[in-house]
Amino acid sequence: MQEGMNKDKLQRDATTLKQDMPEPTPEAKRIAAEAKVRDDAYRRKDYLVALDAYTQAIDFDPSDATLLSNRSVCWIRLGQAMHALTDAKACRALRPDWSKACYREANSFREDVELDPNNKDLTNAFREAVEAGKKFRGTDQ
Repeated sequence: MQEGMNKDKLQRDATTLKQDMPEPTPEAKRIAAEAKVRDDAYRRKDYLVALDAYTQAIDFDPSDATLLSNRSVCWIRLGQAMHALTDAKACRALRPDWSKACYREANSFREDVELDPNNKDLTNAFREAVEAGKKFRGTDQ
């Protein structure tokens, strides 16, 4: 029951997010795509530069869930779990059925739980995100 309510909420959040977001121009999408392919900084483990590139790309195309997913990973690598979680949630709101969005959200929650293991809300949210990911991938055992 709870899972269905969470999925409904994600769908409503995604719909609201998309309605509130103006459609990027073709030029903005092109610039965002160029910034996205400059992720060689991430491969070099230069997470600040990669974070900046993804942020610039998101500024041009905030509707691209991949950019939010990639920036979320940069935040995690930089030890900024709350920022990572914010991007992961936005990513999942845009693409609630994308397995990588579920994974990013669960990873971000894990980082938060490691920082604050006594926080019951974070622990429960982490557990829910992991379960949602398992169910999505069909590995619910």
